[in-house]
Amino acid sequence: MTRTSGLKRKAVADSERKAKRARGETDLSENLRWLHVGDLIKEVCPLITLTSTTLEGRSKVAGFDIDFTVIKTASGKKFATGASDWEWWNECVPTKLQKLHKDGYRVVFFTNQAGIEKMKVKPEEAFICTGNNHYRKPSTLMWEYFEEQCNNGVKVNHQNSLYVGDAAGRSKDWEPGKPKDFSCSDRMFALNLKIKFYTPEEFFLEKPPAKFKWGCVDPTTYLKKAPTPSATTYHSKTKEVIILVGPPASGKSTFRKRHLEPHGYVAINRDTLGTMSKCIKAAKDALSKGSSVVVDNTNPSADARSAFVKLGEEMGVACRCFWMATPIELAKHLNLVRQNQTNGEVRRIPDVAYNVYKKNYQEPSKSEGFSEIVKIDFCPKFDSQKDEVLFKQRTCAGH
Repeated sequence: MTRTSGLKRKAVADSERKAKRARGETDLSENLRWLHVGDLIKEVCPLITLTSTTLEGRSKVAGFDIDFTVIKTASGKKFATGASDWEWWNECVPTKLQKLHKDGYRVVFFTNQAGIEKMKVKPEEAFICTGNNHYRKPSTLMWEYFEEQCNNGVKVNHQNSLYVGDAAGRSKDWEPGKPKDFSCSDRMFALNLKIKFYTPEEFFLEKPPAKFKWGCVDPTTYLKKAPTPSATTYHSKTKEVIILVGPPASGKSTFRKRHLEPHGYVAINRDTLGTMSKCIKAAKDALSKGSSVVVDNTNPSADARSAFVKLGEEMGVACRCFWMATPIELAKHLNLVRQNQTNGEVRRIPDVAYNVYKKNYQEPSKSEGFSEIVKIDFCPKFDSQKDEVLFKQRTCAGH
C-alpha cells in the first residue's frame, strides 16, 4: 500500500467518524481499553474490564450476560471452538440493544469466565470475572466496580435498571426439550442488586416467565428464624482442651475468637501449623505453660479427635467438645460470604472439602472421653452493616 492510499483511507475513516458524531452515534473502537483489576490470583487478575473513560455516564443500566444470552456458538457446541465461533442469540438482539442505547440506557456486559483463571480460554469481552473469586456473579462486586469506576460519576438508579441472563434456575423441560439451567446465578445477581431480571426468552422474545428454583439457602429467611445470641459463658476457669467440630466455614474460628481467645485459650489450627504432629506439640507446650487450648479444625471423626483427647488425659485436664451445628448448606453460603467480605483474600473452600467432611463425619460422643459435648447453633452477629448486607445476598452455595 502506498503512502498516498494510506492517507486517503485515514481521511475516509476520519470523515466517517465525524459523520457518526454528527448523527449522535458513538465510535467505541478508538477508546475502549482492557484494564486488569485487583491482585493477581494464579498470575491472573480476578477481574478484567473493557471500558473507556469517554463513555457517557447514565443513570439507567441494561446489564447482560454474554454466552447464550446475547450470543451463542455458531457451531452449536456448548463451548466455543475459537474466537470466531459465535453468532447472535437471536437476530433481534442487535436491534434491541441499539434501542436500549437510544432510550437512554447504558448497555453493559457482565460475565463469569472461570476458564481464564484455569488458563483454558482467552478474555474477549468486558467486565469478566476470571475465576471462582469474589467478583463472580451473583456477587455484586463487578457491577459495583462499574458503578464506581466506569460510569463517569453518574449514580445508577437501580429501580430503572435491568439485567438479562440465562442462568435463571429453570428446571429441565421448562420449555419442551430445554435442559435444566446450570445455575441461578444471573437471577440471584439481579436480586442482590435489587434490579429487574429477565431471561433472554422473556426480554428478547417477550415470552412469559418460566417456573424456577433458587436452589440455595435463603439467608434473609434464615435470619428471621435464627436463634438469638445467648449470654452463655463458654470458657472455663480451669485449664482444659476444647475440640471444635464442624464443616468448613461453619463459624468455628469466629466462635473461638469471640468466646475463647479473649480468655487466654491458645488456638491450634492445622491450616496454620501444617501437620498433626506440630499441632499436638503446640497444644502440649501451651498446656505445659498453664494455658487452655482450643483445637480449631473440622475434626469430623472420632479418630481425628482422639489424639487431642489422649493429650488431655496425659496432661490431666478435661477435654470438652464444641459441636458447631451449622447446616452444611448454610456453611457453604458462609464460605462464599467470607470470600466476598475479605475481597478474595480468603479464597472459597472447594466443594470437595465438604464432601470429605460428610464422608468422614461421626457425631461426637462422650464415650470418646469428652467430659461434656456442647452443641453450638449458628447465631448471626454482624460486626458491620457491610457484613450483614453480604450475608443477606444470595450465593450459589447450593450449585
